[in-house]
Amino acid sequence: MKYSIEQSEITERTEQINKFALLVDLFNKKAVDRETFMAELSKMEQTDWPKENLFNQLIGYCVLGDAYGILKSRELDFSKAYYNNEYVYKEVSYYHNVQYLITRVKREEWAALYLTAFRTSCRAYLCLANAYDHLGRFCEAQQYYRMALQDSNNTPKVEVNQGFAYANMHSFWTEEEPFIVRKAQQIIRKYQQTFDRLSPYFSQICSWPSPSFDAPLIDYDNIQDGEYEKWICQHYLRINRYNDVEPDSMLSLYDNVKLPDIVDTPEKKALYESCFEEIKGSFISTRKMLYTIIDDDENGMNMEMLKMAYKNFYSTFDKIAMFLSNYIDIRLKSYEIDFAKIWNCKNGDIRSEILAYSQNMPLLGLYNIKLDVYGMKTDWYVVDEQTKDLKMLRNYMEHKSIIIKDEPMSRTEYQLTISKKELELNTIRLAQLVRCAIIYLCNFVLHAEYDKQHP
Repeated sequence: MKYSIEQSEITERTEQINKFALLVDLFNKKAVDRETFMAELSKMEQTDWPKENLFNQLIGYCVLGDAYGILKSRELDFSKAYYNNEYVYKEVSYYHNVQYLITRVKREEWAALYLTAFRTSCRAYLCLANAYDHLGRFCEAQQYYRMALQDSNNTPKVEVNQGFAYANMHSFWTEEEPFIVRKAQQIIRKYQQTFDRLSPYFSQICSWPSPSFDAPLIDYDNIQDGEYEKWICQHYLRINRYNDVEPDSMLSLYDNVKLPDIVDTPEKKALYESCFEEIKGSFISTRKMLYTIIDDDENGMNMEMLKMAYKNFYSTFDKIAMFLSNYIDIRLKSYEIDFAKIWNCKNGDIRSEILAYSQNMPLLGLYNIKLDVYGMKTDWYVVDEQTKDLKMLRNYMEHKSIIIKDEPMSRTEYQLTISKKELELNTIRLAQLVRCAIIYLCNFVLHAEYDKQHP
């Protein structure tokens, strides 16, 4: 992503974005007809956003995400899994671009507009967290709720949404469920009137048994490999569902997510268990390799080791695809199975085997991770900047050349120049996506096995 020189300048485009934001607000209040709104939305999307200054990109992406979020909430049923809906995926892509900008821009670059940029990004994090929660990406939803809390103005909305997540999804935290119930109870009691208006179910939760204390925090200075363990937890790289709720909790210290018990033949069960252990073990060893590469400041980035880490992470995606193809009986040759292609028939439609799990949101979460890594080949899909970077990096690593220099990213047909910081950001993001995919795979199986026993 290339930036213009006047990063924080108010321009004519800024005024156009602000006018469109007012229109979005009016449409949300049903004060503007749909035809007018859609016409203006189409005009706004024709903007060549990477050529705009940073501030315009930030508020532009945010208001476009808002627009599609409103369309989604009006016209779709949140309880259903949508694999091919423009509103759902454009909302997420635009908010992804907000997050992409914020992680790459220093505070001083926003100049006098820093406070506006900060509050805009925190509100976008809240919206992205809610979108993730609707898409079965429960781990990442918790991460973005935490980020949205950086702006205290968001606290009531964030906490209420966290309360919903903890109350409705507590059984997914198989190892830490009592502490999730405790968190749900604390939030429900704090916003008692809000929850009472919605359902008596929430009051019932407050009577459930739960711990009377919070789990202690990790003392990184007094555990083996403390710096490494801290890096894992604070970058959300633990195969542990509680890591997203409280990264520094003792409950987040171990890779404790396990494959649920599967009702099948002994041979099939053994296949699933060995396949999952290989997936999990491959990720853990590659995670250690990645830390060693990043931590080695003296010699810079070891590109050959980094290529190996990338290859291992992508192969883990394909192993997950192999697990899915066996579990839901997608009849493909083994050489035809990979994470990018397993979801669609040759004509591009989502496979019927996938759609058979239309109420299983973690499977939709896995599909969404596929979109983050590979994108979608449809005319309306907006490929976000992070996905473009991941695809480009993999291409240059496998087929061309990469030079690490402390300067803005640039490329020729045969060579990519990238800073160490940018390379780290992209590599850690890839690792985070693999980690989430492993957890969502287990969530999917947990949900599916429950449905088998409770038809």
